[in-house]
Amino acid sequence: ANSRKQILDFHQPQLWAGTHLCASGINLQIVGPQKVAIIGSNGCGKTTLLRLIWEQLKDRTDLRVGYMPQNYEEQLPMDKNPVDFLSEGQDQAFRTRIQNHLGSLKFTPEEMRQPMGTFSSGQKAKILLVKLVVDHNDVLLLDEPTRNCSPLSAGQIRAQLASFPGCILAVSHDRRFLAEVTERILRLTPQGLEEDSSIEF
Repeated sequence: ANSRKQILDFHQPQLWAGTHLCASGINLQIVGPQKVAIIGSNGCGKTTLLRLIWEQLKDRTDLRVGYMPQNYEEQLPMDKNPVDFLSEGQDQAFRTRIQNHLGSLKFTPEEMRQPMGTFSSGQKAKILLVKLVVDHNDVLLLDEPTRNCSPLSAGQIRAQLASFPGCILAVSHDRRFLAEVTERILRLTPQGLEEDSSIEF
């Protein structure tokens, strides 16, 4: 990703979740491959904000943008196994790469052949992240990527994201994620987004 490329220039006068006004005067600019986290209390509108940003970015022709919602089932076909899903339309060399990648994330050869509906939330999260990475996305929008994950899975996800070369915008409550992956933390308040370095909730 170009280090000076304008990734996001987002303005939202009012942020509503249903009939609830969550925040006013939201402005967010991201330039280059920054890793940015949005924190804030439960119900303050973080998921709603991330979805609005996804709506703005997904049709950009100059950026490849991947999105990980809280509900992984939106993105994963539960009847497919992860290798078939991740290497669809690709050659055998690519399939082998996927198998090696899944192996590094502690998937056994047996698990690689199982339908994804049989997996834990942490395993599904890892599969979706592999998908987002192998799709050569420039930007990842992640809604609590380590939520529902075991400590082992969460650590593997953090390592994968810390080495991601592009831009990340993530909603997270995970202090270790904030410390290990992100370089800029924004708190969503009723007055908008405020720079925050305290990692306190």
